Amino acid sequence: MRTEKAAGQPPKRRLFKRTAKIVSAPGVLPEAMGDKAVSIRVIRYDANHHGDDTLVTSDDLARLLSRITSESTDESSKHFEGVTWINVDAAQNTSTLKIIGDVFGLHPLALEDVNNVHQRVKCEKYDDAMFFVARMPQRTRPFDSEQVSVFLLKGVVITFQEHSGDCLDTVRERIAMSTGRVRQRGADYLFYAILDRIVDEFFVTMEHYDEILGQFSSNIETTSQHDLPLKLHHIRDDLLQVRKITSQYREAFKRLAIDGSEILDADTMYFIRDCQDHISQLIEASDLGREYCGELRELHFAMLGQKSNDISKVLTLIATIFIPMSFISGVYGMNFDSQASSMNMPELHWGFGYPFALSLMAMTGGALAFFLYRRGWLS
Repeated sequence: MRTEKAAGQPPKRRLFKRTAKIVSAPGVLPEAMGDKAVSIRVIRYDANHHGDDTLVTSDDLARLLSRITSESTDESSKHFEGVTWINVDAAQNTSTLKIIGDVFGLHPLALEDVNNVHQRVKCEKYDDAMFFVARMPQRTRPFDSEQVSVFLLKGVVITFQEHSGDCLDTVRERIAMSTGRVRQRGADYLFYAILDRIVDEFFVTMEHYDEILGQFSSNIETTSQHDLPLKLHHIRDDLLQVRKITSQYREAFKRLAIDGSEILDADTMYFIRDCQDHISQLIEASDLGREYCGELRELHFAMLGQKSNDISKVLTLIATIFIPMSFISGVYGMNFDSQASSMNMPELHWGFGYPFALSLMAMTGGALAFFLYRRGWLS
């Protein structure tokens, strides 16, 4: 369920976020000072077995990683040969980053990108490891995204997230229930499945905005929404962020299609191309949504102008009908001395002068109203 943030003025969106301190050396992690609490979940599986563990201390992590690396390097033993998925919920926990980086030999520049969580979506190849920085949409308003860093190594997938909670539970369920292809495929397919689920979450986001715009479109003719232009501005800003991120995804998947051919199986590359197609759909949807926001905004202002014109028309017609009445009352309101000359308003001495004046005003007003009605100006 998408949740709304606290009411009031929405937070200002920064156009640029610095990813690292200018004075910091490239590829050097900051000292571990007040690291965030970390939660590490390790899922290991093959076609016949499945294990799911949660680690809370660095010692447990070090022992597990030592066992995993020994299994992968000991060719004479018949140890676990399936897939290991290590998920870390606190990407800015530098001590954990250093442990995992040292055990698996992750490139320092990649670890720096993991620690600095305002990276753009990108894909990099480091020797036999593939590194993908993804942005996962959060179900909040205004739109925001969380960085998910994904490493693909031989038989191992490592994901680093900013916070706990994600959209990857469906992938975990498929692994646990042995549904789909994931239990029969290698780590490269899990790498794809994670990226595919994150991309699919953007469809949920776009469906949400489509529903909101549909409600605005349905109610724009029946209700008066003075704050509609501001709401449309916020939605258009959110869609602009979606467009920005999905454009980065398109570049990253192109890079993955080129560099990943040596690491990913040929069959998995077909699924990567399917992700590229989804990204193209999201880019088109975000562009259409932004254009639709502009159309609704123009329609809103056009209808406000039409309402103003209708009000002006009604007031003009009323004033037009009362113009001859005002003329008649003005004529008989002149204070000419009728006794000085018989030509000075003899009607003032008539016994029915007052009813005559009222009848004359009613007749002229009614005749003018009938004329306006026949011309279709009163409809």
